[in-house]
Amino acid sequence: MGEFDPNNGEAQVIVDVAEAAMHMYRAAIDSLPFPEDKKFQKRADVVLSGLRKLRAALTDAASHSRSTSAVIVALSEVRRRYDDLMARAAAAPGASLGQQLYAARIRAKLSAQEAANGVGLRPDLPDALEAGATPTDYEAEKVKELIATLRAITGRTTSSSLSQRRRS
Repeated sequence: MGEFDPNNGEAQVIVDVAEAAMHMYRAAIDSLPFPEDKKFQKRADVVLSGLRKLRAALTDAASHSRSTSAVIVALSEVRRRYDDLMARAAAAPGASLGQQLYAARIRAKLSAQEAANGVGLRPDLPDALEAGATPTDYEAEKVKELIATLRAITGRTTSSSLSQRRRS
C-alpha cells in the first residue's frame, strides 16, 4: 500500500466540494437583506440550514484518521460563518428562540449539552431548537431563563431581558 497523500483522494474531494459550497453560501450571506427586513429571517434560515449540513459533513470528515489540515480549515470557516450568521439572526427582529439560545451559549463558551444540563433540559433540545424545532411551553420557559442567565454572565442583555428582570 502506498503512503497517504493529503492532496489526493477523498479528503481533497471533500475540501473542494466544501469550498464550492462556501462560495455559494458567502454569496447568499452577502446578499441577505438588512436584519430589519421582513425577509431576513426566512432567507437566513435557508442559509443556516445548508451550513448546518455542510458543518455536519465536515465534522464527520475531520473525525476520521485520514483527515487533513485542509479539512480542518474548511470546517473552521464553516463554523465561523455559521456562528456569525446565527449571531446576526439572533439580534434581528423575529429571532427564534433557537437562534437566541445559540448566540448566548456560544458567547458563554458552552456546548449544547452543557447548556441543556444546566437547566435540566434534555441534551438534544438546544440543537433541535437551533435547527428550527418548536419547544413545549415548559421548555420555552426554561430556555428563556437560560438565555437571560447566559446574557447576564457574558454582559449581553437586551432591553426586553432588562425589563423582565425589573418586573421580577
